[in-house]
Amino acid sequence: MMGRAAERTDTMRFKRSDIPGMVVAVVGPVALFFVLLESYQLWSHHGSPILGILSVHLAIGGGLLGGFARFIKARDTVLGLLGALVLCIVGVLGLQASGNDDTIASILKILAIIIFLILNVVVVWQILVYGLNPILVRRDERAAAAQEQA
Repeated sequence: MMGRAAERTDTMRFKRSDIPGMVVAVVGPVALFFVLLESYQLWSHHGSPILGILSVHLAIGGGLLGGFARFIKARDTVLGLLGALVLCIVGVLGLQASGNDDTIASILKILAIIIFLILNVVVVWQILVYGLNPILVRRDERAAAAQEQA
């Protein structure tokens, strides 16, 4: 005779809050791969392992970020930093296209690096606070409840 636990099928249920993570996991690596191909002019490397290696590493990173995107609560902050980063990149490209690649472009490049580092800190901090911390709190509560029963 089968028990209730054997009859139950465990399936992962997606929520509406998972949609941004799915978009990041799908679009992010593709867009970053395109940026890398264009910035390092790797378009002619057909048949070499560099394209496969790049795509696998970007897909793994995008998948992890997409999986943890549900723990990012301050989306406005992340989107604002991404917007500022895109503006810096567009500014540098515009200055390079006009031939004025001098001090202002260098300042924009340094500013883009700083914004990227801040973006990484914000995302990792939110994943730790909203993802890992609740797991650790629940574990500690279970351990305390088990200690009280013993």
